[in-house]
Parts: sequence; structure tokens; C-alpha cells
Amino acid sequence: MLLKVALLLLALVIGKFDVITKPILSLQPPWTTFFFYEKVNLTCEHLDLIGLGNIQWYKQEKKFHKTSTNTIIIRESGQYSCGNEDSVHSDPVTITFLKEWLILQTPYSVFEGDTMILQCQGWKKFKLSRVTFYKWKKSIYFTEENKALSIKAARREDSGQYSCSAYVENQKKEQRSTLVILQVQDLFPRPKLRIKNSTEAMVGSSVNLSCETQLSPQRSASRLYFSFYKDNRTIRGRDRSPEYCIPATIIAGTGFYWCVAATEDDQVQKQSLELEIQGSTSIPLRHRRSQLVLGILVLFVMTGISAAFLLYFRVLKKAEGAATPDPARGAFFPGTPETPKAASSPNLESCPVYVNVNPLDEKNEDMVYSEVFFREQKKKAISKHPSPREDDFSVIYSKVRLPQSQKLTCIRE
Repeated sequence: MLLKVALLLLALVIGKFDVITKPILSLQPPWTTFFFYEKVNLTCEHLDLIGLGNIQWYKQEKKFHKTSTNTIIIRESGQYSCGNEDSVHSDPVTITFLKEWLILQTPYSVFEGDTMILQCQGWKKFKLSRVTFYKWKKSIYFTEENKALSIKAARREDSGQYSCSAYVENQKKEQRSTLVILQVQDLFPRPKLRIKNSTEAMVGSSVNLSCETQLSPQRSASRLYFSFYKDNRTIRGRDRSPEYCIPATIIAGTGFYWCVAATEDDQVQKQSLELEIQGSTSIPLRHRRSQLVLGILVLFVMTGISAAFLLYFRVLKKAEGAATPDPARGAFFPGTPETPKAASSPNLESCPVYVNVNPLDEKNEDMVYSEVFFREQKKKAISKHPSPREDDFSVIYSKVRLPQSQKLTCIRE
């Protein structure tokens, strides 16, 4: 048990967990639909880490049989898989046994690029005529004799629900088979273009690219070829190696790169997404996002400073405008700061220096205005205290009044 766990951990480390530890269930004959009097051989393959002893068989995800060999014979419908109690199970395969005049035989496993053969079969090998094949209940192929429907280089779009109809020997009416669902699997996922061992593209330096994808374990014997492109031109043609070193002469200048993985016969081709590499500056690609964020922050700061200065100058201009007489409300009166003198009031409150109200609005009871007064203090003898006092200085102050509560007169000498 400990040895198996150690081997599983080793498989994880070397990155071959799916390939090595996941068994594959194969069928012989290689169909999924059979007549009830037939039998099928199931084989549990790819048992590198499991070994041939104590293979567990599952039906409807429940244990039903245990063998010391990797093959068993079945005669009942169900969903089958195999494996070991301490390992990952194989992908399940649904097998159906029917008691019908006609069945459609389809392969149990179809991948992109495979030749897919569909065969209409009669009970006890009875002869068939006027055979029609259907996909999603629509006719796709007709043959007067019982010829198989062959689809070369299957694609994902060929997945669907299939059936067939035919006249069976000694039968006076047309027979139709049970529907069979056929799924075309990915031979390999869409490749991803990555910068290997580095995320930097520097001026005058080369860059190592890797076109990463992996064949399905059931098709691990297939071969893939890789091509690399920049913008609209090829920088390296088909080659078995999924890696490519871009010379400094090519990396100069920003460009969009991508790769293509294809089978040997080019029946299956898949292109990666584009990868932008910037080589026109010495700034590595990994700093581009931080530069963008920094640029946005600087823009916000500059905008805030500009707004603050604009607000400051607007307030300053408004303050200067408030100190200037408004022609629409009339000139300030009755005197100026240099000449006002009063004789009737000791506090000089009867002689305002400025009054910001138009004489025409004097009788408006709703008008509120302000008066500015000047009070001059006589200086006293020098105090023993060095600090100045309030009564040593002249004072300018203002009051807010209603027009009817104060006469706007001034007695001058």
C-alpha cells in the first residue's frame, strides 16, 4: 500500500498522473450496441502503477467483480469501468444489449481525426436492403445495399444522435434501430503559448516560447507538430519540438505571437490565443501592468492638483470682486476712508464710512445692508508693559442694519 502511494506521488511530481495512473477500458468488438445473444470482452489497459493483480470492475459505479487478469466477458447492459481500490477509475463506457431486428453499431471511442464507421446490423446477420442513416432523426445517407457510413477525420461537430432504418430479410416492413448517442472527443486541448522560464522581453535578448498542449492518454502514440507565428508571418514552420527560441533580431519591436499544434496528417489543427510581446523597450512585460496602474494614479493626482489650483483662484477672484463697488447697486457713500469726521456722536456711529446700498433702495423694508465705521483712539502714555493693548490702535468695524432703522446721513465739519 505504501509503495502504491509513493508511486502515485511520484507520478504527480513528474506531471504524468493522468497518463500513467488512469486506466483505459477497451471493448472487443469495438461497438457499444449488441444483440442480446452476443458477448463482449472488456480489457483494462494502462495499468503501469496498478499492476495486474486485484483489478476491480465496476457496473453503475458499484463493485461487481474482481480479477487477477485485466480482461472479463460481459453479457448484460450497463455502464462499466475498471481500476483499483487505491487508484483512479477508468472513464465509464455504456454498453447496451438489445432484442431487436435491427441495431446501429457505433465505435465506443471516437477522437478528432479518427475515421468513424457506423454499421447497420440485422438480427442473426440477416441481409438488409434500402438502408438509411439518420442524425438527429434527419436522413444523412442512403444505400440500396447494406454499406457502412464512413466519416473520415471526425470533428466535434459530428457528435450527435444517430440511428438507421432498413428492410430486414424475410420482413415485409421497414425496421428502425434504437437511437445511439455518439460523442467525438478532443484529441488534444487548444494549445497555450507561454514564455518559458521568463516573463521578460528585453531589447537585444532572445525569448524562449513554449506551445503547451497534451494528447489524450488513449491517443498518446499520436504525433503532434508545432508552428510559430508573429503577426501575419511564419517565424518557424512545422517541427516536433513544442519550443522555439525567438532571436533578438526578430523580437525587436512589439508583436503578437501565436502557435499552432497539428497532427501529422494535418487533419486536426488548433491555434493558441495571441500573446503580445513588447521588445521595443528595456521594460519587462511583467512590469507593464504596474506601469499602467502607476500611470493612472499619477493622472488622478495631477487632476486633483489642477482642480485644487482652479478652485483656489476662483475663490480669490470672487473675494477681490466682493471688495469692488457693484455698479448695479450704486456707489459707496457717503464718504471715503480718508475724510470722514463726525461731531454729533462720540462713537462716530452716525457717520458710516461705507454703506453698500443704493439710495433708491433706501425705503425697501426688505433690504439688508451693512455700514462700516471708523473709530480713532487717542494714544496714551507709554505703558510699562512692552506688549501693545487694544486701546492703542484705531478700529474699523461694521454693522448690519435695515434701511428704516438708520438714517444714511453724515455730519461733516
